[in-house]
Amino acid sequence: MKKILAATALAGFLAAGPAFAQDATTPAPAPAATTDMSATTAMTERFITLQAPDDWLAARLIGSTVYSPADDNLGDINDLVVASNGTVKAVVIGVGGFLGIGEKNVAINPTALERVADGNTVKYRLATTKEELTAAPEFKPLDAADVSTTGSTTPAPMDPAPTPATPAQ
Repeated sequence: MKKILAATALAGFLAAGPAFAQDATTPAPAPAATTDMSATTAMTERFITLQAPDDWLAARLIGSTVYSPADDNLGDINDLVVASNGTVKAVVIGVGGFLGIGEKNVAINPTALERVADGNTVKYRLATTKEELTAAPEFKPLDAADVSTTGSTTPAPMDPAPTPATPAQ
């Protein structure tokens, strides 16, 4: 058994040896000379490794209670509307109802929502009243609007499948 392990280790070392030697002697290709740093900037902006102190996480937002300045419970955050460019367009708050029954969704501008420290936790505050939110127009996601205008409960396909060609007879 020891001979098999030693032979395997030696074979692995010998196989990797030329690769190590090549890496040590072959210089890395020089980056292309450019007048702007857009390629480097795009690569560094592609990945984010740490949340900034003023960034908000959707997982912590969704389900959180929103309070008025008087500390009244206005509703819970149900969803976020994200634009095609990646910016958050709206925060959707469930207003009214009881345990989700009879509640309506109201979309607000994300800049209107304030994050406030409350001891060791964070509260979300909106400068409005429960009455004002209840009177606000209801937000309907696109798929719900499509169902109400077409009368269909099945969403339209995004990309219809091609019809197979029938051979001529």
